[in-house]
Amino acid sequence: MKLFKKALVATAVVGAFGAQAATISSDALKVSSEGIAAKVASSASKVSFDIVVDKEHPSSSVITLSFDKNVDLMSTLACTGTVTQTVSGGKAFCGSIGFDYGTGSFTFDNVTVKNGDASKGETDSISFKVNLGNPLTANSAFRVVLGQHDFDANTTGTDTVHVLGASTLSYKSEKADKTVIETGTGVLAVEANQFAFDVTTKLDGVIERNDATAWKTTGSVAGNEVDELKYTFTNKSTLLRAIAVNSVVANFAGNFKNVDNFADGATSGLASVKGTVTTSATAPSTDADKVIVTFANTNYTGEQKDTLSFTNKVNNANPAVKQSIPVTGDVTGSVVITGTNATLPAGGLTVESGVDAGKWVIDATIINVPYVPVNYEDTDTFIHFANETSKEVDVIVTAIDQNGVEYGPLNYGKLAANTVTKLPEPKMDEIFKLNGAKTKLSVTFNIDANKGDVTAYAVSQNSKGRTEISTSQQRGN
Repeated sequence: MKLFKKALVATAVVGAFGAQAATISSDALKVSSEGIAAKVASSASKVSFDIVVDKEHPSSSVITLSFDKNVDLMSTLACTGTVTQTVSGGKAFCGSIGFDYGTGSFTFDNVTVKNGDASKGETDSISFKVNLGNPLTANSAFRVVLGQHDFDANTTGTDTVHVLGASTLSYKSEKADKTVIETGTGVLAVEANQFAFDVTTKLDGVIERNDATAWKTTGSVAGNEVDELKYTFTNKSTLLRAIAVNSVVANFAGNFKNVDNFADGATSGLASVKGTVTTSATAPSTDADKVIVTFANTNYTGEQKDTLSFTNKVNNANPAVKQSIPVTGDVTGSVVITGTNATLPAGGLTVESGVDAGKWVIDATIINVPYVPVNYEDTDTFIHFANETSKEVDVIVTAIDQNGVEYGPLNYGKLAANTVTKLPEPKMDEIFKLNGAKTKLSVTFNIDANKGDVTAYAVSQNSKGRTEISTSQQRGN
């Protein structure tokens, strides 16, 4: 019980002291987190903050403002110590240090600037006295400006304060006899992210299962369906220590095989890879596994909103010419920048990676069997399909082998309704025209059925026993 009472008393004392603290407020300066990490040199800034005192400060009291290691006042504050008062306007200055008293009757003088030696771990501070005459009364407020100001008839001073990162300012006031009047702290600067990347509209094209050359559409003109990818890149270039951007490259990774082959619209296909990108340097480029966008305007600032439009166009002159739309898999976005004033990794700074950008899927059941040995001695491989629907379904098959040879798309035939159908090894030799050659295949079945209506079970066996081959269905992908 005694311990509890002591704790209550201690809490009350702390609360009393807390209530008597000076308040420091400011519009916190923002310093680029990326710029700090990239060792971007600081530049001079104007610093301004307001102080509200809780207790009365009699004349000759000394106020000390102490900065932490992330603030360098520089010697060019050029304050000799004497404050020029312009009481009628409620303002005063000493070189690049300005005081705004508002409607207060108090004044300051005898300014001392301490420029600590950072190499020795010393920090900077500014101290000044409450002038003889009127005291700084309780609840009074004043503003301090470090840098260029107009507190005299002309603009005076220069911006000389260097803010290196997140910073806290400390306040301390003492009477002439060194008795502490009050203390306080306030936030002067914070770190903030300079760059951001966000996909606002994801790819969501659904490919028709019949021939895989068109998207399903619910309103577009058949054969001219559009799927859009929209994204925003942000560069807050006004932050302190900001990286001066030289180039911005956005990558969208997925399966975009052959997309660039029909980007000119000369045949049916995805003409829009050369689509609407508001400030790209050139038309977006593609390779088998990504679409790449490079922004044209160096030192790009603000918010950049772009759209990649993929349009599956019909070639009216030759409508028989068609290209298959690739199933992309999960498409992910990333952005890499290079800068002129920063120490960045080789190849640039990755702002974001792995951002979900959607995907293109086929309106069918897709089952992959990743390892199917065919025509090997003492080995028998077969796949069973269970069609649990009340109608027969068509199957298209594709494959790759151990030498990178691609097979198909080929018509496998139909799976009977409500039946288990076996695909034996001789049938695979026939479908892929292997002519008895020993071949290791990865086989993908495109089945004209909704997901889950047809399942597959693959087995390879020899004289030593039977081995189940895991399918994509069993792996959950």
